[in-house]
Amino acid sequence: MAEPITNENLQILLTKLMTDRFCSQESSDLDACIQNFVPQHIDGSYVDQSLQRRGIRRCKPYQEIARKCLEDDKKQTAIFRAAAVAPTCKNEQRALQRCQRAKGRDCEAEALETVYCGMVYLVQRQKERQSSAAAPRLAE
Repeated sequence: MAEPITNENLQILLTKLMTDRFCSQESSDLDACIQNFVPQHIDGSYVDQSLQRRGIRRCKPYQEIARKCLEDDKKQTAIFRAAAVAPTCKNEQRALQRCQRAKGRDCEAEALETVYCGMVYLVQRQKERQSSAAAPRLAE
């Protein structure tokens, strides 16, 4: 893999997958609130900053709901399980299994590679689904 596997990269992929699969409504509600109540183009004046703070405060409940959805352990576990058995990651899965059979080894690196590979696969598959779902609408 060209991209180094870091916790930050895994977190980005996990957030994307969680948003697409489980939390799209909560995310779009938060986005709509921000679009409606938080000024997007400000000149840095006190009035603009005050309006921005008030808008952000008004969207706090939506932010909390989205955060709770994204941090749901059961949903995250479902993503990790799907990533661990991705069909395009056989080499990573075999390396993890070999490591686990060797008693006393720390297999965190192999597990990270397997999950990262699977998450990349899941994100790509999600993009393909979204583009194929959008294609029929474009043809109409």
